[in-house]
Amino acid sequence: MKRNLLLTVAAAGLWLLASAPAFATCPAGLSGTQLAAGLWTIKIEGFATDNATCGTSCPDPTPVGEGCFGVIQSDGACDITGGDVICAFNNTISSPTTVSGIPAFGGTASPSHDVGQYSFNSNNTGSLTLIDTPSGKTLSFGVVAALGNASMSGASIYSGSSFADPLILTIQKRDQTISESQFESASSVTFDPAGGSAGGNGLGRGFDAIAVANEQHLDPETGTTLEGGGTIFFNVDGGYDSDIAPGVKLLPSSLIVDFHTTVLQDNTGAGQDGTELTSAALNGDYSDPLSGAAFQTAAVLYGATNSSAYVATTGSAGAPAHGLAIANSTKAIMAGSDTGAGVILVASASNPHPSKTITITNGSTEPLDWTAIQINGVADVTNTGTGTCPSAGDLPAWNPVATGATKPTCTITFQDSGTTCTSGSPETGTWELVGADHAMITGTPNGTGVTFSLKCE
Repeated sequence: MKRNLLLTVAAAGLWLLASAPAFATCPAGLSGTQLAAGLWTIKIEGFATDNATCGTSCPDPTPVGEGCFGVIQSDGACDITGGDVICAFNNTISSPTTVSGIPAFGGTASPSHDVGQYSFNSNNTGSLTLIDTPSGKTLSFGVVAALGNASMSGASIYSGSSFADPLILTIQKRDQTISESQFESASSVTFDPAGGSAGGNGLGRGFDAIAVANEQHLDPETGTTLEGGGTIFFNVDGGYDSDIAPGVKLLPSSLIVDFHTTVLQDNTGAGQDGTELTSAALNGDYSDPLSGAAFQTAAVLYGATNSSAYVATTGSAGAPAHGLAIANSTKAIMAGSDTGAGVILVASASNPHPSKTITITNGSTEPLDWTAIQINGVADVTNTGTGTCPSAGDLPAWNPVATGATKPTCTITFQDSGTTCTSGSPETGTWELVGADHAMITGTPNGTGVTFSLKCE
C-alpha cells in the first residue's frame, strides 16, 4: 500500500464549469486595485458537502477534503488573466502539467490554465471567481482584503451551482522577482493538529506529522545540482500505530525520521512564477519503520522577500497522491548549530613553526558536506592532513535522540611550514570549507563555501 507521508486531503465535489467572459471594465462602483496587477498565491482548503451517507466511516458519514493551491495573475482591473494551480477533487489531483508522472505546476501563469473575475467595494470587501481548466471546476468566494492589501481571505459562496461546499480561500501577494537562490535556503513546515484539514491521514490513525524541517542547497559535489533533506517529527498514538504495524508498540512514541530530497523541476528565473516540484525519500536511520518510502511535494513562494511558501504533497512513491496535504512553510535555520573556528599561528624562538588543531561541529540533523579544505592568501601555512576531518566528505548528522547533547565533530590541523611568517612579516587570509552546505558559526558564507579567518605571525 502506498503511503502519502503528509496528510491526505481527499477530494470530492461537482463544481459547475462556466464560461467567464472578461470584464471590459470593473462593474460600476467597484474596484480591482486591491488585487493589484501581478502574481498572487492562493490556497483553498475545505470539504465536500456531507451527503449524510455512511461511506467508509460507518456509522457516521465523514466529509472528504477538497483543496487547491498555486499562483494567479491579476490585471488590477477586475480580471484574472492566468494561473498555475493544482487542485484535488473527487480523489484526483489535477494540475497544469506533470513531472515524471507526478502532478506539478507548469511554471507560468497561463490563461489556458486559470482565468476569472474579481471586484471590491469601497470597504475592501468583494468577490472572486476562479475557473480552473485542469480540474474543470468553477469556484466563487466572498473575500475581504487585509490592511495594505497584501493578503485577503474569504469563504465559498453559492454561485449558480446546485450545491455549495464549505471552502476557505487565502490569497497572498508575492514578490515579482524570482531567483534560484531563494529556494536554496532552510525552511520549516509546521502542520496544525488536524494536519491542515482532517480529511484523512495516509499514515493511519494517531500517526501525524507534527513538524517537518527541510533544507535545500546545491550539491557540493557538482556545484550545480539542487538537493536537500531534513527531519520529520511524528506523534505515534502513545507508541501504537494501527496502520503501519497493527498491534505492535513502536518506541519511541515520538518518532523521528530523516529524508533526502532532489529537485525534479525548478521553475525559477525571468518569466517564471516561483513554483517547483521536489522528490523526497525517507532514510533508514533512527530504526525508521517507514524507511524506503518516497513522496513528491510542490511549493510556491510568496511574500515581499519570498520568505514563505505553500507546500503540498502531490505524489507518493512515484505515483500521484489521492489528495493534497497543504502546509505553510517559512524560511528558518534548521535546528542545531554548526561551528568552525578561526586560526592564529604565533611563532616564537622556541617554536618557530607552530601548529594548531581546531574542531568542526555539526549541530544539524543533516550531514555537513564539503568538497575540499582550502587555504587562501597564507602561503606558508598548510593543512597537514593529520586531523580527523577528511579532505573531502561529510560530517554525519546530529541525532539528538540517540546522542543527546553530543554532536558529531572532527578536527583539522594547520602547520606553519614556511619562512615568511617566522621572519616578522604576518600573513593574513582565510581557510575555507569548499562546498560547505550549512551556515556555520564564526564562518562567512560565500559563493563557493564557508570561510574562516587565518593568520600566521
